[in-house]
Amino acid sequence: MSDSTVQQQTQFTSSHPQPTALVHVDSELTIASSDNKDKDLSKEDYYSTDKQEVDVEYATAAVDPQEEPLVDGPLFGWIVVFASFTSQMISMGVCNVYGVYQNYYFTEKFQGTASTFQLAWIGSLAIMALDIAGPFTGSICDYFGHRQAALVGVVVMTLSLVAAAFATQVWQLYLTQGLLYGLGASLTYFASLTLPSQWFTKNRGLVTGITISGGGIGGLWISPIVSNLLTNKGFKFTMLVIAAAHFVLLIPACMFYKTRRETGRQRAKRIKQFGPRKGESFDGKKRKFIDFTIMKDIRFSLLFIAGIFVVSGYFTPFYFINSYAIQHGVDKSTAALMVGLMNGASAVGRIVMGVVSDRIGSMNALCISTFAATLTLFFLWTFAKTVAVMFVFSIAYGLCCGAYLSSTVSVSAAIAGLDRLGSVTGILYTGLAIGSMIGSPVSGAILDTIGNGTNYTGVIVWAGTMMLIGSVLQFIMKFSTNRSLLAKV
Repeated sequence: MSDSTVQQQTQFTSSHPQPTALVHVDSELTIASSDNKDKDLSKEDYYSTDKQEVDVEYATAAVDPQEEPLVDGPLFGWIVVFASFTSQMISMGVCNVYGVYQNYYFTEKFQGTASTFQLAWIGSLAIMALDIAGPFTGSICDYFGHRQAALVGVVVMTLSLVAAAFATQVWQLYLTQGLLYGLGASLTYFASLTLPSQWFTKNRGLVTGITISGGGIGGLWISPIVSNLLTNKGFKFTMLVIAAAHFVLLIPACMFYKTRRETGRQRAKRIKQFGPRKGESFDGKKRKFIDFTIMKDIRFSLLFIAGIFVVSGYFTPFYFINSYAIQHGVDKSTAALMVGLMNGASAVGRIVMGVVSDRIGSMNALCISTFAATLTLFFLWTFAKTVAVMFVFSIAYGLCCGAYLSSTVSVSAAIAGLDRLGSVTGILYTGLAIGSMIGSPVSGAILDTIGNGTNYTGVIVWAGTMMLIGSVLQFIMKFSTNRSLLAKV
């Protein structure tokens, strides 16, 4: 390098101070100066890692001094939120309206050959597979990238629904509409669930709520469509149409996924090529693909256990309100509308509680929403004997329960930070898988035995009790973090 070149770069550096970098420390945004020793790295190789991770690309003296560093929630961040919302709308929307399928299977396709208990397993297996694969699919997102994981998930979901269209036995739907769909949805779900948190800090609760509200919005319009297609066009045509919708809508959406933080593969490549940066923890050993050390944190362990109980009751109204309404004289289209309204209300609840979460703390929002949803089960569904009260319950439960899934992500980020949010959230969802595996099948068994297929009191008490236990554990988690009742946690 010539002396004149060195002199020019020295003058440029002295006249243009190095930009600062936004650094996350336990989900709070602070400002830290970039270390000059890192300026040998190229822009694309400079990313953040571990607890303190830099959200912006490093700007060396050779970079245009007018180039502004990324800040919290740039425009493209909202594009990522919309893409993630779309993914949730289709994948989780289909999961949330399984009650419509279940009623069709019980009254039409498998009438007299399959019990409610047997049919409830189809939807439960999808949720269980989605949740229990979480540690793996979340780690895949963290290591390979969210876009790659989501695209693979879309292909798997599409193929599973095509295969389900030709199913003639219940066990075939267990494998296709259940397990295979759940595995594909897991990849897309965790990619869309955790990616917006990389782009926002101050409004993380809001954008997470918007993203996950997609499942409720999807359920709102997918429910009547599926009901009408099943009635007028039949099972095979319906499944093929829904499969095509997955491919046509989700492939473009997932192409907009862009990670703002360094993936595990990028980190490994950077360290191999340049070595670790100053202050970066690196002992020469490869990171564990799934790191369960987070379970040592008592708060996370309580959140994990509470999730088992909450989800044991959480999906019961979504799966059974359709058949409950029909049992009480409501026509099929109106019953399907109740499922749709419950999903739509849950979308509103997720957004509202996302805003509330940013104001009062994610743990407080989680505790409030879960406890309120529990009260609606005991004091509204128990007495829902008329169409009006059924509608009130559907909307009220949706509003209250909707915040649960979005708030758990914010709580996970507050406890564990962002660098491994995908895998940590996946671990949390393993507990939810246990709950989903228990909840709806047990509800179906209670209805078949104690309720003789018509009395839903036992189902309501079971769901409410499970959510109440989970709610108590959440409050214990809150007070183990801060004993003050009004503290923002």
